[in-house]
Amino acid sequence: MLNESRGSFDDIPRDPSPSADLCTVVYRSRAVKPLSDLDLKSLLRTAQARNQREAITGVVLYDSSHFFQWLEGPPAGVERVMESIRNDNRHRDLEILTKGAAPQRRFDGWDMKLAAPGASATSLRSEALEPPRDIIDGLRRQPAAAPSLLVKLVPLLPADNESPLSASLAGRELGNSAAAILRTVILDAVIPSLLDAHGFPPGRIEAPRANPRACELAELLIASDQTAALDLIRELRGKDGDVEQLFAPLLEPAARSLGDLWDEDVCSEFDVTLGLCRLQTAARLLGADSPRRILRVAQPSVLIAPVPGEIHQLVAGLDSEWLWHAGWSPRSEFPANERDLGDMLSSNWVDILDLSLSAAFRREESMPRLAGIIAGARRASRNPTLVVVVGGRAFVEDSAVGAEVGADVSSRTTRDIDRRMLESIQADGIVSPIVRAGRVQ
Repeated sequence: MLNESRGSFDDIPRDPSPSADLCTVVYRSRAVKPLSDLDLKSLLRTAQARNQREAITGVVLYDSSHFFQWLEGPPAGVERVMESIRNDNRHRDLEILTKGAAPQRRFDGWDMKLAAPGASATSLRSEALEPPRDIIDGLRRQPAAAPSLLVKLVPLLPADNESPLSASLAGRELGNSAAAILRTVILDAVIPSLLDAHGFPPGRIEAPRANPRACELAELLIASDQTAALDLIRELRGKDGDVEQLFAPLLEPAARSLGDLWDEDVCSEFDVTLGLCRLQTAARLLGADSPRRILRVAQPSVLIAPVPGEIHQLVAGLDSEWLWHAGWSPRSEFPANERDLGDMLSSNWVDILDLSLSAAFRREESMPRLAGIIAGARRASRNPTLVVVVGGRAFVEDSAVGAEVGADVSSRTTRDIDRRMLESIQADGIVSPIVRAGRVQ
């Protein structure tokens, strides 16, 4: 018999509303003994037959010592399957990692796939897949991240009539990374170059897509041991990688995932704040050894500040890091209130004011106040054409909000913020006297 697991199925929603028609359970358990290929085949056949009867889909990953399984389907069916799993004597120490209602299936069409090292070489063939090493390592390092790691197995199997290159260009990762690398080159280098050559506005170029491991990073950031989080960032950066390239694909979406974890009551607001601080520290540590550009021309005067009263400073920190590495000399301040901000703008010429809200929370309640702060900043500024840039999760998810609060630019990402600032300055045509004189401030 299995040991009693944490959690029960009493709180799985059984409401007849659409949101309760489907539920998901992810668990972890310890194998009693190593399983042979024949054992795995028997396990898979039993699971497939049982799941077909209950309309259950999912995946089970076996790493030679533990099982990680994702089940999804009607709540009553999932409960019956889990009761059978509890009574399976091939494992013990079953631990529920997540459970609850689900909006849709993530493994539609998979009665049950098996993911195991060496599985592709067994007689199971198409019913099994070889999990990438990073998924295995991630599960061992942080078992609680299993939900976000297991869903990454879906792209490993392209459709039967689909070429690997087509699968990669459609956004599905492959066991062979060559096509995925080609897709990245096309999206991040070739297409932007072609658009630029043909005179398309830079705003037409989409921001880099979020790294699928951003959710995993968020979960690691709220853990007590931060070694795994920093190791993951270093791993994704690569040996010779540029930390700036992690901002939009990884750090920024990880910050939003922290807000989602809070919204789901997985962590406290303090945990989110601590996680954001850890992201900012990681960006600073990993960027310390990155070369800084040497610019021969003067740059605009930029004042970077969180909105007075905003305790989350990640957006301001990332913007400052990006501009500094780009050769600029931004001034970072932390005004306690609107009067302090006004004094900063009235005592020094500022071309661009970069204000930011939380990277994790939407802060809808802050918008009326922010509109007043921006209006007051313009009145206090020595520069009659002050450009105001706003950033934070609220502006990532709805760029129109920036104009509603009176900003000139809504920043959806730190990436290339220097270019967007220059474009806004050129549009206004007025820059600081020192810049016009051709001297760096």
